[in-house]
Amino acid sequence: MNELQIYLQLPGERAAVCQRALALETKEEFMRRSRVKLEEFSQGMRILVRANDLPAMRAAVNTYLRWIIMCCKLIG
Repeated sequence: MNELQIYLQLPGERAAVCQRALALETKEEFMRRSRVKLEEFSQGMRILVRANDLPAMRAAVNTYLRWIIMCCKLIG
């Protein structure tokens, strides 16, 4: 099992909003080759990705980073 942690610094309430918006996507029953956990902390958000193989990890990381970027753009 491969594991990657990414820490993002996000201003204000953006981390909380993104975490709530993406909560349904992190449900384990939807993901077969990877697991993602999003956690809010005082200065931003932590993304924890666990994947069976590197292509699955790459796909999960790209997907969640794009969703977080989109969420931040929508917030303004």
